[in-house]
Amino acid sequence: MLGHLYPLRTYLVVAGTVERPNPMTADWVVPLSFNPPLLGVAIGKTRHTRKLIEKQKDFVIAVPTVELLKDVWVAGTVSGAKENKAEKMGVTFVPSEKVSSPSIKECQANLECRVVKEVEVGDHIFFVGEIVNVTHGDAFENGKPNTKDYKFLMHAFTGANFTCQSDEVFNP
Repeated sequence: MLGHLYPLRTYLVVAGTVERPNPMTADWVVPLSFNPPLLGVAIGKTRHTRKLIEKQKDFVIAVPTVELLKDVWVAGTVSGAKENKAEKMGVTFVPSEKVSSPSIKECQANLECRVVKEVEVGDHIFFVGEIVNVTHGDAFENGKPNTKDYKFLMHAFTGANFTCQSDEVFNP
C-alpha cells in the first residue's frame, strides 16, 4: 500500500564514524518543523544503522544526485553489520562539524542532526533529529535547490528503479 506514495526523494542516512562510516539509503525522510529545525527518518528495527543511531544519538542526512546512484545502491543493499560499505563506495566521508556521524563530500547537502526523540512505529523506529548544522554544494547556492543543473535522485518504486525530477516548474 505504501508504494502508492512513490516516487519519493532518496537520501543517504549516515551513522558511525569517519573511520567506519555506515551510510544507508532512505526514502522515508520528512521535514517536521522550521523552529526548531527538525526532520524525521524512519529506519527498520532490524537495520544496523538503527543500532548506531540509538547508540550515538546523531546522524547525517546526505542529499545525493544521480551521479551517485551506484553508491546509493550499495548503501541500500549491503549490510553494514556484515561488511564495510564505505570500502565498496566511491564517495569521500569527511568529519561533520557538530555531530560524530560523518558527512559525504560528494553530496549536494549534508544535514547534521542530533536525535531529540525516538518513536516506535510498527516495524520501524522514527528518529526525530534537530538539524544543528548544514553544509551544501553548488546545487543549493541561493538557498534553494537548482533543479535545472542538478538531478536529485528519486526512488520511482521499490527495487532498482530510480528517476530524477524535471527542471520544469508549475504554478497554480
